[in-house]
Amino acid sequence: MVKHRYYGRRSGKRNATLVVTVPSPISNCKTAPDLRRSRVRSVASALCAVLTIAAFSNACFRPVPAPYTPRDPALAGFPLFFYPSATPATPAKAFVFFVGNDIGFWGAHQDLAKRLAGAGYHVVGFDTKRFFSRLPADTAARARMFADSVAVMIALARRELNADTIPVVLGGHSLGAEVAGWIAVHAPPPRLAGLLLISSRGRGHLQATLSDIANRTAPSEPGSFSVADNIAALSAGVRVALVRGTDDRFRAADADLLKAGAGRIDKWSVPWGGHSMSNILLAGPFVERAVAWTLER
Repeated sequence: MVKHRYYGRRSGKRNATLVVTVPSPISNCKTAPDLRRSRVRSVASALCAVLTIAAFSNACFRPVPAPYTPRDPALAGFPLFFYPSATPATPAKAFVFFVGNDIGFWGAHQDLAKRLAGAGYHVVGFDTKRFFSRLPADTAARARMFADSVAVMIALARRELNADTIPVVLGGHSLGAEVAGWIAVHAPPPRLAGLLLISSRGRGHLQATLSDIANRTAPSEPGSFSVADNIAALSAGVRVALVRGTDDRFRAADADLLKAGAGRIDKWSVPWGGHSMSNILLAGPFVERAVAWTLER
């Protein structure tokens, strides 16, 4: 074998060493013992990979909660999805009200809800896109009706799951994150402890548009709102967890969001995560840690 060393320099100082090994022609001619050792190493590597995947799976997968249909008929009119804690032997850690995005409360959101329920949270998902279609077009009237309605649905959902006395975390993804922040200021539920913002843009609005689905720009029309302004207006004691994929096109908004949150906001970066955050196997552990952090006191 022939080894070549290359040194990187910065400001005249050595800061890195790269070793490149070039096999000689003779080394490519393997004897029978060499081949046997190579096969043993291959089998050992495969076994290590299997054990690593098994350990990762045990850490990432949680019990899946049973399907739940609310008993209160008053909840039938709301586009809500219930995921009670899958650990009934212990009290639920918190009530998580998760707002879906511009395409609804879709598969990735449902998988995340199941994961959080498996970790001991009561989770209720809200298909905000379906509900927006019921609101009036007038901006002021739309905001009033939405605030009144969401306050009622959260109260009924908490009562349904016997979650009136535990902390509340409002959360959402993309448009849903922006709406969750709006709810936290304009219709905050009792015992609100945390706000979970996944892939939030810098601005939001109380509607789902084709522009939202295209994910090109944040809304700026009359009636839209600043997410940073809502973070700054939160009640004292509410923590804000920002979860962002490193490849999210809207990550530039984070500077303003972090500044608005001052000492009560923290950020979790999901490697290789895009705006859709569709890979819950990858994003789930970061979201779970973020939710737990909002409850620390």
